[in-house]
Amino acid sequence: MMKKKYSKIMIVVVVLLIIVSTFILIENSISKKEVEVNSQYYTGFVARVQKLDDTLSQTSEIETKIEVEQMFEVYTSIILVNDQLTLLKENTKTFPELDVLINDFLIFRGEYGYLVRDQLKGSRADSEVLMKVVKQVKLFLTDLPNEYENSKEFSDQFSKASEHIKPLIHLNF
Repeated sequence: MMKKKYSKIMIVVVVLLIIVSTFILIENSISKKEVEVNSQYYTGFVARVQKLDDTLSQTSEIETKIEVEQMFEVYTSIILVNDQLTLLKENTKTFPELDVLINDFLIFRGEYGYLVRDQLKGSRADSEVLMKVVKQVKLFLTDLPNEYENSKEFSDQFSKASEHIKPLIHLNF
C-alpha cells in the first residue's frame, strides 16, 4: 500500500516535470526565434546606415556638377534608412524604443530635403552643414552595436548611438 502511494506521487512528479520541461523548451524556442528575427532586421538596418555613410563619403569628394545628384542619392539613402527603421519596429519584439529615432530620422529627412531643394534651385549647399551631416552619421554608425543582443547593454549602446541623430534635426535655421 505504501508502495502504491509513492508510485502515484512519482508518476505525478514525472508528468509535471515533463510538462514543465516541454513548456521551457517551447519558451526557449520562441525566444530564440524572436532574437533571430530581431537580429535579421537589425542587420538590415545597420547595412542601410552603412550605405548612407558610404554615399555621404562620396558626397564630400564630388565636383560641383554632380553635387545635386549626390545630394539626391543621400536623400534617398536617408529615406531607405527610415523605411528600414519602420520595418524594424513593425516586425520585431522586445526591441529598444524606436519611436524617437524614427521621428528624428523623419525630421532629418525633411531638413535634408530642404537642402536638396535649395540646391536644385541653384543655391549652393553649405559645406559646413554637409560636413555636419557626414560627421553625425559617421558617429551614429560607429556607436551602433555590431550585432543585435537581447540585453540592457545593447539597449544602452543603441540609445547612445541614437543621440548622434539629434543634431541633424536642426540643419536649416
